[in-house]
Amino acid sequence: MMFDSVLTLGDGLWTNLWFEGSAGTEVAREITWLYMWIWWFCVIWFVFLMGLTGFFVVKYRRRKGVPAPRSRAHNTPLEVAWTIIPTLFLIYIFFASFQRFVHAVVSEGGAEEISLVAAKWDWTLIYPNGMTSAEFKTLSVGGYKELPIFVVPADYPVRLRMTSNDVIHSFWVPDFRMKFDVFPNRYTSYQFRADKLTDADLIDDKGRRYRDHTVYCAEYCGEFHSEMAATIRVMSIPDYKEWVKTGGVDLPELLAKDPAAAGAIVYKQKGCISCHSTDGTPGTGPTWQGGQSGGQAFGWGYDVPLEGGTTVKFDENYVRESLIDPGAKIHLGYPNKMVTYAGQISEDEIRGLIAYMQSVSDRGPTSLLDDE
Repeated sequence: MMFDSVLTLGDGLWTNLWFEGSAGTEVAREITWLYMWIWWFCVIWFVFLMGLTGFFVVKYRRRKGVPAPRSRAHNTPLEVAWTIIPTLFLIYIFFASFQRFVHAVVSEGGAEEISLVAAKWDWTLIYPNGMTSAEFKTLSVGGYKELPIFVVPADYPVRLRMTSNDVIHSFWVPDFRMKFDVFPNRYTSYQFRADKLTDADLIDDKGRRYRDHTVYCAEYCGEFHSEMAATIRVMSIPDYKEWVKTGGVDLPELLAKDPAAAGAIVYKQKGCISCHSTDGTPGTGPTWQGGQSGGQAFGWGYDVPLEGGTTVKFDENYVRESLIDPGAKIHLGYPNKMVTYAGQISEDEIRGLIAYMQSVSDRGPTSLLDDE
């Protein structure tokens, strides 16, 4: 234990210097230890070899009037030693690394299996009961962005079944010390057991103790790659069960009951919030707030000025076409940077987005049911 502490120099400044956060799982601590072991191994050998080099340079330097000695052709015992000894260390590093890789890939029996879907530029977690997250946390990631909160149980094995809707992404939680690529048209898996909660962890407004870990994408996947993030929130098993039932949302069910409310969630889950505001604030894309400002009209129900001098009505067809083929009609003054959502968004989700756009516009439709 003392050797481990000397090797990693504790869990304070040194850990933050190298890893920017404490390890969140037992496997992460094993990886931290192995990383630091390899680092010190390299440092010690570097200092030793450079020291020898400096010593030999001084000791055997050419001196005036002294003939240079003839070099030996080879030294068999020395050559065997400097071949075998480093090889033994490399063999240890290989098996130690492979063991920790297996711990991260092979899940424990009875693990909670959760589906993870990656898409430019967001993560979506789907729980065993079909729920997805309806809670978000504001975090500065390439700019302030609302990141989805994914709740997982503490001290219980979790297995993620991961796939991508478009390009290769890489699921990376720095506090877990591992990253795994997420591919389209196939599944990869990742398992972890988050540490037990302690009195040092945070407490939310409902009295539930929790610990947060940030998720990033570690594979460059396009313009907003740096903003592809989420929050893993570790809670006790009872709190996790309650949250999945109440904190998550069954989108198909909510779409049937309240399309606008469901659309507000899709707006965040699909990353629309990164480019389109709903309060008139300028962004990478035009705002969805319907109204007039500075002599310009914008949002649902208004005419959209297009490149080339024409206009199009901001309606259902314009929204759907922009999601499936965003380059078909380019809003004047905005770059053609939006990615296609073909195959990534359902017709029900589009219906929810439309209802949400209508709800934030002064030209949204009214209904007799609104008075009830």
